[in-house]
Amino acid sequence: MPGRDDRDPGGSERRYKGYRVYAYIALSRLFGELNLDLEQPDLPDRVREALVRSPGHVTKEEILHAIRSNSHMTDKVLEYLREEGFAEVRHGEHGYDIRITPTGAEHLRRYHRLYRELYGRELSEHYRYVRPPEWLG
Repeated sequence: MPGRDDRDPGGSERRYKGYRVYAYIALSRLFGELNLDLEQPDLPDRVREALVRSPGHVTKEEILHAIRSNSHMTDKVLEYLREEGFAEVRHGEHGYDIRITPTGAEHLRRYHRLYRELYGRELSEHYRYVRPPEWLG
């Protein structure tokens, strides 16, 4: 569960953020690449146009930086987004090319406010020492 306290094998307490809060951050990062307004009424058409018009891709390193976690968690988040149909993850000769899908944009549009409320504490902790990026909205 997001935000629950857990104990590591050494017995000390640590904060644990589930991969779903990271998935929300990653999906927001991918949407931010489109430079669109999440609230606009014709969002599905605009997303499709933006995906055709612009490469709009993000690298695995950029996702890792956005969620500020390790490579294992980044892989888990990307696999989740891919399995749900929220993102396309392609591996080319120059690394990963990750893009939001129209389904991912629609999911983010529908649940953005819910995620902001549900993960409010985790997001505050995640951005405790730095300002949240504009694409997180």
